[in-house]
Amino acid sequence: MKALTLFCLVILLPWSFMVHAQTTTVQGRVFDSESGMPIPFVNVALTAAGAGTMTDQKGAFKLSTTGRPGRLSISFIGYGTKNIEIKRGHSQSVDVALEPRSIELLAAEVRPDKSKKKNPAKPLMQRAIDVKKNNDPSALPAAKHSSYSKLELDINDISEKQASRWYWGPFEWVFHYLDSSESRVALPFVMAEILAEEQWQVNPKRQQKNIIASQLSSKFSNSKNAAELDAALPKLDVYQNQMLLLDRTFTSPLHDRALAHYRFYILDTLDINDRPTFHLAFIPRRKGEPTFEGEIWIDSLTLGLQSIEARLSNASNVNFVRAMHWRQSFIQVKNRDQQEEEAWMMKEEHILMDFSLTDRTIGAYLRRTTQYNNLEWHSEKWTNGWRGGKDLQFQSDTLTNDQWMTHRPVPLLQRERDIYTMTDSIRAMPQWRFVQGLSYCLGTGYVAKGPLEVGAWWSAFTQNPTEGNRFRLDLRTSNDWSVRFKPKVFAAYGTQDLRWKAGFRARYIQKKTPRTEFLFEIKRDLEQLGMLGLLSQGQAFTSAFRTDSVNSLSEVQRAEVSVLHEFGPGFSGFFEWRHRQIGALGDLKFLEPLTAEPVEQLVTSEASIVLRFAKKERFVGGEFDRVSLGTEWPVLTAKMTLGIPGLLGSQYRYTRWTMEGEDEMRLGWWGRLEWYAQAGLYRGSAPFALMEVVPASGTILLSDEAFSMINLYERVTDRWATGLLEWHAEGLVLNHLPLIRKLKFREVLGIRSIIGAWDEKHEALLELPDNTSGLNGTYTECSFGIENILGIFRVDAVWRTDRLFDQRESWGIRFGFSAEI
Repeated sequence: MKALTLFCLVILLPWSFMVHAQTTTVQGRVFDSESGMPIPFVNVALTAAGAGTMTDQKGAFKLSTTGRPGRLSISFIGYGTKNIEIKRGHSQSVDVALEPRSIELLAAEVRPDKSKKKNPAKPLMQRAIDVKKNNDPSALPAAKHSSYSKLELDINDISEKQASRWYWGPFEWVFHYLDSSESRVALPFVMAEILAEEQWQVNPKRQQKNIIASQLSSKFSNSKNAAELDAALPKLDVYQNQMLLLDRTFTSPLHDRALAHYRFYILDTLDINDRPTFHLAFIPRRKGEPTFEGEIWIDSLTLGLQSIEARLSNASNVNFVRAMHWRQSFIQVKNRDQQEEEAWMMKEEHILMDFSLTDRTIGAYLRRTTQYNNLEWHSEKWTNGWRGGKDLQFQSDTLTNDQWMTHRPVPLLQRERDIYTMTDSIRAMPQWRFVQGLSYCLGTGYVAKGPLEVGAWWSAFTQNPTEGNRFRLDLRTSNDWSVRFKPKVFAAYGTQDLRWKAGFRARYIQKKTPRTEFLFEIKRDLEQLGMLGLLSQGQAFTSAFRTDSVNSLSEVQRAEVSVLHEFGPGFSGFFEWRHRQIGALGDLKFLEPLTAEPVEQLVTSEASIVLRFAKKERFVGGEFDRVSLGTEWPVLTAKMTLGIPGLLGSQYRYTRWTMEGEDEMRLGWWGRLEWYAQAGLYRGSAPFALMEVVPASGTILLSDEAFSMINLYERVTDRWATGLLEWHAEGLVLNHLPLIRKLKFREVLGIRSIIGAWDEKHEALLELPDNTSGLNGTYTECSFGIENILGIFRVDAVWRTDRLFDQRESWGIRFGFSAEI
């Protein structure tokens, strides 16, 4: 889901400064918190706007204002007054439960009617929760269905004034396609369709989705990417206690302890499909918790869920999401083998998310609509229908427009048909190529011209003490030249060392799924060994954010050949041969231990084998590069590197073994844990520069890969175990502090440590620098931070525990970035 978040934020970035006046609309119902009955004639007002009304006989109200709304005030005699924060410029629904209270007037006392205090919704929902396992579609022994999904991205909150601005130029005509079917006027922008078949079983547990066909409007991206993204979106399973949505966990209205998190109220009893059905409303009991509010329909005979309509509660601490609505409906399906037995299965699902960088700027709708047909289940496991071992399969068939019209269970809406027409027209415009090229340059750093690309702008000019002013130019081929073979060359020159650096790199993609890729590289350039993090040596921003000297560089001449191959779903292997000649520059010296004479170069040839396993990992991307959509399982990696003496002058014999793993664990209300662990050792002997240099960020920026407070080249080791543990509390405490809750700050605690040993025999090959020592023991950094500052920033106080806290060099402030929902 992080990829989805970044995708939506990138789309919204160009629109983020467009602010305009908006109408604020608030509607909802008012209930008695104990009886669950609606309360008529309640006073409801927007405090700053001066607008007010009273609830009707059903407890419903609606208010609108174009000015500043202030708070929503709800008051009625015999009940406690409630004041609720309202988002300006939004259309929002608020259901309110008023708490009864007594009012003493001398000898008289006014109370709400106590004869209706018992809420009949409570025992009803408890019974539905007690039998939810009997009605959960995912618990069926074996089931399958066909599905038709539509993904749509719309730019919303576009005013007439903004649509007529001069800067749209030749693209102004697109605003003729504005759609007003939702609360915000929107411009439909991207459309994707996916036809699929899916089947699953419980014992043995297995699930597989077969993509029959997919298409994306005007080929803005590979249609397979849309199918991968759709498959990676978490399923909203209301029968689970915790629902994963937008990389956050929310408490389900059917949680085992839902009555402790929600208030339920019976609204009506209906006949749906000739079955008596209870219609209920639910609202959260407390503010600041990840919950929903909405309405639910429960079948009175089976206590199964017939349908649900829900939205994020207004007090949820969620970034960049102004609103989120979802709806699911279920029908009863007969057992294929025993027709008298029936079970509930999902028939359709609708999700609408309203994203925006800030509350009052232009935003985006992300819609997802799925219809399920050919519903089927039975009591035995499936003996056929499985296609290979992958849980996501693709058919190579491409449907024509006529075939799509035949296969769609329902025709496209006019809005959806217009997307295909509009995007086809945009892509035919010559001005679109300029916009596309500018976006590509800002995102990748390269300017594309036919079969060639020139860049990258962020490494074109940098500075360091060794080279002085450094100028670099990269040249590579584009996808217009080849979508399988991609060569690249670069040249760099320093005005102080007066030396040229250059390199050549070539990638060849033999097969994309499962992936097989070859790489060859040869280059001579300067590197900062032991530096890991967001920034690296040779990038424009490194100089501005560095905390350590960059005058301890190495000149590295490297030749490398590697192959990456995926053996199966989530399981890949990587083989690499690498030859390096490393020379010290600047303050870094390679000295012979006995004579203290400079050692001109360290020469090594290495062969490495890497095995990586990430269960059910999925990717999206272009022809060459791809981005992982993540996995719900730990990612495990094993690596072995062999130093080969005598090969091309290689001087050292050693073996390096490492094992590592990483994962993100959801803790429900308690937030999430992120961890990383690695253990490794060397056999044989090699100079310190080829050993495990304890990684340092070298900048004021936080890094998942490196320590923040340690200096470059401060510690080296040949046997180590290291780990990172971060607890992201996601506002567990701060969300409940009234004066801080509005800021949406979130707490984060972290500890990073390494324990290692160092054999002094390696120092017989090369003397350690003055400020470098072997690690014999532990090195630990502890941090406490506040994240979600303005939605994207993070600030941590970091303490290195090997020094007293009152020493200034023992602690520091570090900064980070994260765009999380």
